[in-house]
Amino acid sequence: MNPHQLDVPGQASGPDEKNRRVSKLPGMRAAGVAFVLTLGLGAGGIAVANWNQSATATIDITAGAAPAPSPTPSAVPSVSPTPSALPSAPSQPPAVDAGTGTIVVNPAIRTLPAMVDAGTMSCESSGSSGRVDVSWEGKRASNISYMVTLKSQTSQTVFLQTQTVTAKNAIFTLGNTNSSYGNYLLRIQPVNTATGAVGDPSYRTMRYFGKNNFGCDYGAANIQPPLGALVLRSEPPASRPNDNVLKLSWTPSEATSYVVTLVLSGSTPKYGTEFTTSNLGATLIFPPRSYNQAGTSVSNAAFFGQYSLRILPMNGSQAGDPVYKTVQYGQYNFSVW
Repeated sequence: MNPHQLDVPGQASGPDEKNRRVSKLPGMRAAGVAFVLTLGLGAGGIAVANWNQSATATIDITAGAAPAPSPTPSAVPSVSPTPSALPSAPSQPPAVDAGTGTIVVNPAIRTLPAMVDAGTMSCESSGSSGRVDVSWEGKRASNISYMVTLKSQTSQTVFLQTQTVTAKNAIFTLGNTNSSYGNYLLRIQPVNTATGAVGDPSYRTMRYFGKNNFGCDYGAANIQPPLGALVLRSEPPASRPNDNVLKLSWTPSEATSYVVTLVLSGSTPKYGTEFTTSNLGATLIFPPRSYNQAGTSVSNAAFFGQYSLRILPMNGSQAGDPVYKTVQYGQYNFSVW
């Protein structure tokens, strides 16, 4: 038989002739090399070869896995790739801890009740009974009560009593003895019972040395706040982009919470904030300044000016003495005094 002769129908072919024909198929030599590699990979595990004979021969090789039927490929819908989200820029203002106030236009700030005029405070003694009548003047206002405290300063007998009254007078009973005589500190602080706003206290020194040496006729020389004196500190302003953030801290006291109020003085519209914190500090975030490409503040703004800062210590319903500071926030300056 001619070794190059192809099979014809009805003509038998020997085994050698068939092997020679298969070896001449396109891609058969590459398939043979791949099959040898398959056997080599199978030395450390199971090697599976799936044949697919067409115009060219191909091999799919899976090393170290048991034979599995080839899955029928399913049509995969064409999906346009979704671009990944870019990282967002740092928010302005930056994230801060609890006890944060953001200065906004037309803030919800409670109106403080009017402070008692210390010059109108008077004291009367009923003589040997040791009864003391304290009174003061002022306009009558609804929903206003007064926390009236009388505290001994120089007497041998220690005396401290607080009364909450709605009328403009309070009655205290002191001992009519030499040990009870001395100077007393009188303190009156108004409270709006409808809103919970606590006003500023007024002080007066009361002389109590008997019936003929008695009165509230001069100011308090040794003020002793009921929750201790509050010492306020401020950190220097940060650089851009956080140059509109002011961080405050204060010394510990007997208070458990602090009411922070900030109001832009004499502004229309009104700018400010008010919040309560239990922290020994607070963060105030002002509206950011506008800068040009050269980094220069380019415009004046309605929220620039002098702000009145008030921090009131509280312990339950008991209020201490507020601390006041002025905050200057402007186009080119940021300071506290």
